[in-house]
Amino acid sequence: MVRLALIGCGRNASVLAEAIGASENCELAFAIDIHEQAALNIATAVHAEPYVGDLAQLLQERSHDIDAVVVNTPNDQHAHDANAAVSAGKHLLVEKPLALTSETAGALHDQARSSDTLLMVAHTFRFMPSVQQVRRALDAGELGRPGMLRIHRWLPISTDSSSEWENDTKRSGGLAIHESIHEIDQALWLFGEHPDQVHAVAAPHHVQIHLGFPSGAMAIFDVMTGLPPGEGYYALTLIGSLGSAYADDHHNMQLVYRGGRPEAFATHQHALGVNAQIKEFIAAITQQRQPSPSAPDAIAAIHIAEAANQSVLKGESVRMPADDHAHE
Repeated sequence: MVRLALIGCGRNASVLAEAIGASENCELAFAIDIHEQAALNIATAVHAEPYVGDLAQLLQERSHDIDAVVVNTPNDQHAHDANAAVSAGKHLLVEKPLALTSETAGALHDQARSSDTLLMVAHTFRFMPSVQQVRRALDAGELGRPGMLRIHRWLPISTDSSSEWENDTKRSGGLAIHESIHEIDQALWLFGEHPDQVHAVAAPHHVQIHLGFPSGAMAIFDVMTGLPPGEGYYALTLIGSLGSAYADDHHNMQLVYRGGRPEAFATHQHALGVNAQIKEFIAAITQQRQPSPSAPDAIAAIHIAEAANQSVLKGESVRMPADDHAHE
């Protein structure tokens, strides 16, 4: 049984705690937050022990009771908390992005590798049922060689006071780092290659990113925040040399088309994706293997998001270096 400590009991913490509780091979030992009530709420829900304070302090006091750490704190705290966990020799699942810069993320990866600790990053969209179906169609050869990927994701205004930091670009990293990194990771995962060209345009609450790949494939995605509370939309289209696949979300009704065969099913995409993500993390620990997504995957996504930000500032495309795989 893998004993987990969850730090950051605000937004998304309840979904993480429920996913941990639903797993047969792990349990939530500690719920950690600087706010006592937040820690207590999560701990009570899954019969964990609440802890008010810093992760490093808890690891000094109760290290023998913890096997791995899940970091769910604001983006600007990820590196601090990840460093504390890795320094204590604990396996680690970090909410995306791994860090606010690819340089810091690379240093964390090097530290984890040298201390023989597992480091996974929560790019949850890989695990969502509709995206998994598209990937299965691709792996089965139904779509042929992938050529064009397009993703739309439109998000509502957050009314959660614990996520106010998301509106501060110095803390969140901005929209490309904080949100579009999901779409970047999906493109890397589905195409199996890294782009050599990045172009982006942005406005308040909206960013659109174009990726060009050495194979000639392209990815285009736009992410917008600021919709009315309760609203939201996600759609993915992947066109290949032999066929195409679509995943279209209308209020948790997934419409998936693979090779001309439509399938509709109702599902809570995010919750099921988090459940599968926790299972992958625990399996990687118990099987002593690298997880998916790996730290190098996360670093690559951050590097591309940085290039997107650079493109917005310069008003022109950014060429990616051919050796952009230093941490693999």
